Amino acid sequence: MVKKLEALCDAICDLFGGMYPSSDAYNLRNPLLVKSWARAGKHEIDEQGRRVFSSFLNGYKAGLYDLELKVKGLSRANVTADSPLVELLLCYQIETSPAVKKIVNFLQRALNDTSISPMTPVSFFTENN
Repeated sequence: MVKKLEALCDAICDLFGGMYPSSDAYNLRNPLLVKSWARAGKHEIDEQGRRVFSSFLNGYKAGLYDLELKVKGLSRANVTADSPLVELLLCYQIETSPAVKKIVNFLQRALNDTSISPMTPVSFFTENN
């Protein structure tokens, strides 16, 4: 069975083209295109402030960690555990209706749950739920 948080990570990775060699997500080995908020020089970053990872696995783990903090309401982002999915997606610059719809459709299929919507609380993606 697919873990909810991993399905969310996979959905964002899919939207960003993380498995397509022509995409930034693929070339940066950063499937969620996470940015670095650390002091300058701590992480390798591109010109847009996005982290560059040495492997897809390292980038995926960092993305999962970033998502976990956000869905639990523990990040610096203005997202709480009760925030709707659509607000979490804004943290990744996913703003348009077609992009949100693609994420929701992916999650519904991956988790076999048609009740998932843009308004689903992000706490849904914690492992305790």
